[in-house]
Amino acid sequence: MKSFLLSLYTCTLSKKAQVEKYQEKIREFEWSTIERFLPENKCFLDVGCGTGFNMLKAQQSKKHDVWGIDPDPGAHGVGRFQDNNILSNNIQKATAEAIPFSDKQFDVVFSSHVLEHVEDKNQSLSEMKRVLKDDGLLIIGMPTAAMAFINLLTQWLFTTHIRIVNFFFKGLINTAENTRFKHIFFPPSHSYPDSKTILYDLQHYQITNWNNIISKEFNVHQILTPALYPYPDYVQWFPILKIKGISSSVFFVCSK
Repeated sequence: MKSFLLSLYTCTLSKKAQVEKYQEKIREFEWSTIERFLPENKCFLDVGCGTGFNMLKAQQSKKHDVWGIDPDPGAHGVGRFQDNNILSNNIQKATAEAIPFSDKQFDVVFSSHVLEHVEDKNQSLSEMKRVLKDDGLLIIGMPTAAMAFINLLTQWLFTTHIRIVNFFFKGLINTAENTRFKHIFFPPSHSYPDSKTILYDLQHYQITNWNNIISKEFNVHQILTPALYPYPDYVQWFPILKIKGISSSVFFVCSK
């Protein structure tokens, strides 16, 4: 009975192999959108690189000399469930607010789905600007309000029962997660714990808001909206969709 309840409890969640497959497909799609803006044979820094997936893409497709930083290398992104990070020697443990490289060292600074998680957005962007050459290129991507809305619908459809069990019947199947009452219908923010619920994401992940923040430090030349896609962590209730102007992520192509 207990195993049956546990299977019902987790049936809407993707297995690790599925998360890996879905997320890699998403990141490949996003990379194909920004790849044409990248020069070749340059020095490339990935801020918040995770396992180094985008570093590997830059090395293979653009022949870049690649480096990366991450506060918890290997814990996030494509490849986090595998033990095959061939670029680990090129990744340093560091935050975006204190990039451990020299001024004007990189031709390309890249950052994907990181700025929404940092403690200080302005300081992080200032550091990216500092290590970028005067004629360098910044490509930076974040989630959008559309992604936040998809997240909210996904949580309502597929994980409301999990939060109800975690709040009211935690001992029934010995779940490890604690849930606050307000999170039953308004799940935690993607930027949690700095922001408390998904309502923050719906407001602050607007493309115009990201543009205003980035424009304080950089000149924005292109705004790219790759595709609309579901979260890889849950049942895939629609395919990746290419819809003009509507996207789960936004990428800004910038210069100093």
